[in-house]
This record gives sequence, structure tokens and C-alpha cells, in this order.
Amino acid sequence: MRCLLCGNWTFYTFCKNCFNAIHITPRYREIKGFKIYSFFAFGEIEYLLHAKYQVIGSKVYGILAKKASQYLKNTLEIPLNAYAVGIDDKISTQGYAHNAILLYHLKQVGLTPLYQTLYAKNPVSYAGKSLKFRQANPRNFCLKRKVRGKEIVLVDDIVTTGLTLMEAKECLESNGGKVLNAFVLADARN
Repeated sequence: MRCLLCGNWTFYTFCKNCFNAIHITPRYREIKGFKIYSFFAFGEIEYLLHAKYQVIGSKVYGILAKKASQYLKNTLEIPLNAYAVGIDDKISTQGYAHNAILLYHLKQVGLTPLYQTLYAKNPVSYAGKSLKFRQANPRNFCLKRKVRGKEIVLVDDIVTTGLTLMEAKECLESNGGKVLNAFVLADARN
């Protein structure tokens, strides 16, 4: 098989050189006191994040999620000991749920995944849309399982304006959950 990035022969999705070239660049932003931690510079992995629209995306997201969770594991002094809820982690037409992949890998840092918990009643795509469009078309989240009394970390692939995460946080907290922070693969605000 050939490396997805450079085309050299490899037994893996990416050759060793390309895998090592994907750098963790951790940062966080705060919205109304809510911290959103990201692991990669959006501009450096944007083309990889777009793989979620293809079948190979599950492999790409697995690699990114593994790198992010390994970084987190190496920097934490103690396990997180909370629950993780993905934004709309339902199976796509490509046959996998990209946020569920990140939830799975975050188990190694002490987060217990609550799969298929938070769904958008409005399945509108925000990709490439303006802040005005996003504000006019909220996701209208609903819960599929109880979160009362649970400490939760929200999980998503990209944060752009933060509206989705803040709406998800509000839904979880109005149902008795305590949302601690969020982990995303990349922050689109460079």
C-alpha cells in the first residue's frame, strides 16, 4: 500500500516520515469561561480533517485521535476520571462516526465514553458557513441518555466559532450534567 500523503510504499496509512511530520501544537481558547483544548493547527491538518467525508477517513481520524490522546496522556499528572460526550457521534454515510473514534482513544487518559448521547435535531452542516448562518440555524441538541450528576468533557473534531460546543454544553448542563471543558482535534481560528 502507498502512504496516503507522499505515495511511498508502506504497511500503514502514513509512512513513518509523514506520520512524524504531523505535529501536535496544543492550545486552548476560552469562551465565556469555558476552555476548549485543541491538539493540531487547523491549517496543517485541514486536508486530513476533510477525509471524514471519505471511507479512508476512519483510518485518518484514528491516527489523529491516537496522537492527540498519547500527547494528553504524556502531559497529564493524573487520569481525568470523567465522562466524554461526542458532538453528534452517529454513523455517517461513510460507515463510521468520526467523533466516536476520538472518544474511543480518549479512554487511555481516564475518560469514559458515553457514545451516542448527544444528537442534533437540526442536522445542518456548518462547514464553510458564516457566523450569521450558524446563529440562525442552531443544532437544537437532544439527549439520548441521562447525564445527571456526571462530570463531562465535550469532544468534537473542529471548533470554529464555538457555537456548537456552547449549545451542547448548555443542553448537557440543563439536564444535570457538569461540563468541565472540551477537547477538539483542531481549532479553525489560527
